[in-house]
Amino acid sequence: MNRPGPAWRDQVRRHLADAQHRTAYILSLNNVLGAATGFLFWLLFARLAGLDSAAMGLGYAAVALGTVIGVVAKGGMDTAMLEFVPHASSGQGRRLLGLSVVVGAGVALALAAVLAMAGQFGGLLPGLSWSGWALVAAIAILMLVSWLQDAYFVALGHARYSLERNLVLSTARVLMPLPIVALALLNPVALTWMVALAASALAGLIRLRSIPSRSGRAVSNGAFLSSSMHNVSGAAAEFLPGLLLAPLVLAIDGPAAAAYFGIAWTAASLFFQTSSAIGRSALAQMIRTGPVGVRSAIRRAILENLLVVAPAALIAGLLAPQLLSVFGRDYAQEGAAVLMLLCASIVFVAPASLYLAVLRSRGRSRALHAFPASLVAGLAILAPPLGIRYGLTGVAVAWLVANVPLGAYAAWRLHRSSWEVMPLARAAPVAGSSDLE
Repeated sequence: MNRPGPAWRDQVRRHLADAQHRTAYILSLNNVLGAATGFLFWLLFARLAGLDSAAMGLGYAAVALGTVIGVVAKGGMDTAMLEFVPHASSGQGRRLLGLSVVVGAGVALALAAVLAMAGQFGGLLPGLSWSGWALVAAIAILMLVSWLQDAYFVALGHARYSLERNLVLSTARVLMPLPIVALALLNPVALTWMVALAASALAGLIRLRSIPSRSGRAVSNGAFLSSSMHNVSGAAAEFLPGLLLAPLVLAIDGPAAAAYFGIAWTAASLFFQTSSAIGRSALAQMIRTGPVGVRSAIRRAILENLLVVAPAALIAGLLAPQLLSVFGRDYAQEGAAVLMLLCASIVFVAPASLYLAVLRSRGRSRALHAFPASLVAGLAILAPPLGIRYGLTGVAVAWLVANVPLGAYAAWRLHRSSWEVMPLARAAPVAGSSDLE
């Protein structure tokens, strides 16, 4: 006769059986994998390939600029897919994905062209050549495609497909640096990043073909794009402000400082991205269950942040010098304080990220516009003077201080939202959708 297991095992089983928890942990694992191999990516260039800090800084700035353009071009189309794709037929869902890619790629190309001309003729980031700006544009488009594929997978309850796509990206980022450096190709960092993204986007496309057909309703382009515009600023709030810091450091202190800051940001971004993944999982759950599921989704997400993000950020902050020393003494000396401050900021970044998910589920467009505008304004006011006076540490302090009021307000609102009485109404079941995995 089998005896029941200890109570804690039953609690763990129930915890992992929950659809929202499974999705959050798969997406978090996805971020951990990406961050770990991203860290190894930079380590390969710094140690084995012997790339100097100036070249590392220029490469990091190119990748950051491509990501910035991708974030802006993506707008709120990934969030709109979470809203419309679960209810749409398979043909309609793929059409929305294709529409998003076409619209986003056009915006990305236009933005990259404007910035390239400003760079070549206006003195903006003069270290980037025309070929460098071409790589920036390619990275932007491929990042856009990858994010939209992931949103499509999560919307249909197949978060594990996003993990598989990221496995291809991670493998390519680890295998490609040394051959590309050995061939003495230009812009090796940005080129390697672009090739890895192309491989992962192709893997995502192959995975899309394996999703079975389903029935559902038709979705108009106008309704989809209108929802995307509603969420454009909220989507940018999660990534854009931080990504702008690396080009700012490059402009203020030069490419070597950009490398030191970029490596510290790469390590800390693991926690920012994991918290964002938890918020996306909560958003998908709130969309599936309707208003009645908001409180439980918030509480689950808070628990996930406390169990996963907070302890990891604390450990990384305490071990910052040791973590960065693997890149070299200069990285540890210049970046340790930066990493500590960035890890400390998760106390404010995490609630803000989750609150953005709540706002998206409720269609609160004014607040979604206010959050990124406030953060960008705070960084614009604080980062340049603090960076000029105190160097990289000053930029990190600016990031922390700019996030304090937003994070504190978000924490207060989450506390209220997790306890307020919700309407006794349940959303209609989603046709053809499985539990989020």
